[in-house]
Amino acid sequence: MEALRKIPLIGITADTGDINSRPSYFIYKAYILAVERAGGIPVLLTETPQVHDLVGRLDGLVISGGNFDISPALYGEAPLMNLVTLPDRTAFEAAVYIESLIKGVPVLGICGGCQLINVIAGGSLYQDIKLQVPASRDHTQGEHLVVIEPRTTLHSILGQDSTPANTSHHQAVREPGRDIIVSARAGDGVIEAIEHRDFPNVLGIQWHPERMDQDMQGIYRWLVAQASGHSPKP
Repeated sequence: MEALRKIPLIGITADTGDINSRPSYFIYKAYILAVERAGGIPVLLTETPQVHDLVGRLDGLVISGGNFDISPALYGEAPLMNLVTLPDRTAFEAAVYIESLIKGVPVLGICGGCQLINVIAGGSLYQDIKLQVPASRDHTQGEHLVVIEPRTTLHSILGQDSTPANTSHHQAVREPGRDIIVSARAGDGVIEAIEHRDFPNVLGIQWHPERMDQDMQGIYRWLVAQASGHSPKP
């Protein structure tokens, strides 16, 4: 009898905040639907010290975005303005990401997740794009074109040299970290996607493909396909 195909388990890091005045974990439904449409089983990841065992049960990881900032202390800078940080969430996501690298778990970083991938690699961020890149477009809202570098994972996924992208962020990758490859930029030069030279199943996207049309669904299909070939490591 033919063995049943294993459906990959894709962890999605949870956002945190108060719901009805109570501390809560939550995630936007768009992430869940994107993973399901790509053929994976989504599971919400909440902060726990049991990171080793948690990641050992995953086939893929989505580091989600959120309305908060990564502390500039993590890349050796003092804050230039008032920032909203979530130290516990960032510490958990960093631990889950590093454990995923160790275990070979494929990773997709969305928005703040993309920024975290760069910071963990020793890179830095623009704390505020408009403040530090005055000639830049407004990245906090709307849609714009991003140019994709040839011979990158992102180019192979989308099969095109440029693509429209939604935008809702005020921070972005500034100096790429060690072995980080820039795979897409906005017209103003702001980095929009990154990859890792040593870990080809790691991709960071500054925009939100889960909130776009089916053409962008290929990014989640790529993650699930990578996760389908993942062999768990102890």
